[in-house]
Amino acid sequence: MLKENLISDLKEFGLSEYEAKSYLTLTVHGPLPASSISDLSKIPQSKIYEVLKSLISKCLAEYCNGKPLKYKAIEPLFALKKMFNQKKMKIENLKEKTNNLIKELKPFKENGFGLWSSKGKIACLEKATSMISKAKDFGFATTSHFSRYPSLDEAYVKALKRGIKIKVLGTSDLDEAKKARASWYFKQGAEIRILPLDIQTTLGIVDNREVCIRIDNNSLDSDVIWSNNPALVNIFETYFKELWVRAKKFKLAS
Repeated sequence: MLKENLISDLKEFGLSEYEAKSYLTLTVHGPLPASSISDLSKIPQSKIYEVLKSLISKCLAEYCNGKPLKYKAIEPLFALKKMFNQKKMKIENLKEKTNNLIKELKPFKENGFGLWSSKGKIACLEKATSMISKAKDFGFATTSHFSRYPSLDEAYVKALKRGIKIKVLGTSDLDEAKKARASWYFKQGAEIRILPLDIQTTLGIVDNREVCIRIDNNSLDSDVIWSNNPALVNIFETYFKELWVRAKKFKLAS
């Protein structure tokens, strides 16, 4: 039986499920005719030749003329390195295009105040990343999980190095996983306090200029609201400061 984790890993390289199964079958069993590959990998006979043709075009397999025709996997050491280098080249090209697009596409500067909505935890984390990246003075946030997110982690570290004052308020009891994540923020230089609440609002405020709120509704597409309206920002900043005074300082485990 083919290992599901290996199939999943090969799909990360851009292979289809059938391609991954065929390649694994050939690496495990050696050269085989198409019918045997089909039987061992559970790929329909009607699909196997198309799949093998695709593997050959990607330089992951080769064939030997004969009766019957046999197929062999390219050694993983070379095949996987080739696929990795191809991905790396694509990423480098995308980085170059990204830099060009950033130079060419200037954000539209809006006048006045607004209130905008989006959906989901990722949208909230991306908005927080954008906000803290532009911070000039301070950033306040509440969180029940001390979630980590690559681009947000990077933005936090850069902001703290710029001298931005960061306060993070945990609104739930900390289990070991949460403590570990809170410790990471603390070690970077953020001030951490804990105040378990029955109603756990996720919000972020930057420079008394903008606020982002995530309204949890026990679904992946919870509502996210952003505003630069001074009255709304002031309400949530006041709310945060009231909670902060009541909260206990977070301490690293000794």
